[in-house]
Amino acid sequence: MEWVQQQGEMKIEQLRDRFNVSEVTLRRDLEILESQNLIRRIRGGAVPNTTPPLETLFQVKLESCTEQKREIALAAASMVEDGQVVMLSAGTTTTYIARELIRKKELTIVTTAVNIGAELAGYDHITLVMVGGIVRKGSYASVGHLADETLSTMNADFAFVGADGVDIQVGFTTPNLMEGRTDSMMLRAASKGIIVADSSKFGKVAFSPILRIQDPSMLITDRLASPDYVRQLRDAGCRVFIAGESQ
Repeated sequence: MEWVQQQGEMKIEQLRDRFNVSEVTLRRDLEILESQNLIRRIRGGAVPNTTPPLETLFQVKLESCTEQKREIALAAASMVEDGQVVMLSAGTTTTYIARELIRKKELTIVTTAVNIGAELAGYDHITLVMVGGIVRKGSYASVGHLADETLSTMNADFAFVGADGVDIQVGFTTPNLMEGRTDSMMLRAASKGIIVADSSKFGKVAFSPILRIQDPSMLITDRLASPDYVRQLRDAGCRVFIAGESQ
């Protein structure tokens, strides 16, 4: 990446000579970098990607606001009892929740997230149900009619769903239309459909709606949330739980 950015444009032959590796290896590496929106492939080489992605890359999101997300994850997991059925959407906050839920006993976890499924698959005390569909590169989420139809046949005690935007007027939103619909189906399939979003999402609006601000059972957020914005959310009918605070 540093070499491509410094040179502006690099041919496969130049990269091969610079790093002393095969063209097959280079082409594979360039495919990976392009899938991460870091470069743009051109005939015989690559150039830096100067177009900002519509969504922040998953790994970048996972490593941002980590303390807030861990607080939210602890609060969410504390609500779950052994033996219950929990649904988890794709997302970084829900990934942290999944890591807390492995401490529970005999849970059934239903998820649309490929990365969460991979993390939980090895635990004997967790019954893992993967929801199939079209997998999105930006979020590792299974979406589309296959996912929606599967979720429509299920019931759960809890659904924890992440959101990219929390706005008093617009509601909860996400960048992708299909993912927004699938997330909405998941929330409606649970006795308690809960949005999990750190306070950096407040006041932001993404492309696709998930639910109106008053529709989920609860919003779990962190202690950095603006007290004034939290008050406005509550006045609009949203039940807000601040992770880490005594309620």
